[in-house]
Amino acid sequence: MNNYPTTERFERVTRALAENGASVTSVEWNRASSKAFDSSDGAVLSGSPDMMSEPKVQAKYAAEMEAIRRSKVPILGICFGHQMIARAFGSEVVKDSRHVLEMVKTRLLADDPLFSGLPKSVMLLESRHEVVRSVPGGFKLLASSSASEIAVMKHEARPVYGVQSHPERYTLENPAGKTVIGNFVQLLR
Repeated sequence: MNNYPTTERFERVTRALAENGASVTSVEWNRASSKAFDSSDGAVLSGSPDMMSEPKVQAKYAAEMEAIRRSKVPILGICFGHQMIARAFGSEVVKDSRHVLEMVKTRLLADDPLFSGLPKSVMLLESRHEVVRSVPGGFKLLASSSASEIAVMKHEARPVYGVQSHPERYTLENPAGKTVIGNFVQLLR
């Protein structure tokens, strides 16, 4: 699900998914529905320059949040997508006191298929102005970073993941994001 105003930034997400063997169909945010989600093997929700703490943004993405709640397929929310998942399930998203744009040390707090093959501490890129205030009911915390207490969360009954980082923006020096994307693709099979 492309939540960016243009396709250029979303191309990083589609490229990372394709490099890990996924067949990708891009859908714009304003075409979101549980039917659109469920017609695929899974859904990835991109970042966005919009601020989920703002009521007008929550209204703008209301259909996508409804699709998140109703869909039966695995979902991976990246940055803004992570915040949208939290908001869809009742948590508050708030402006942070600082803008983060850096590779951050992320501590994996639980074993999960999303982290298969990774050590307990990895470097992932965070680029954000807002954070999820608390883990939504029915979710569990999977990771914390040096910049975000709620770095990764997962629904307790469904394969719905939120990651505050941008795993699609991995580097040769910090490749963990590629593994995270690849592990999510494996969940779709």
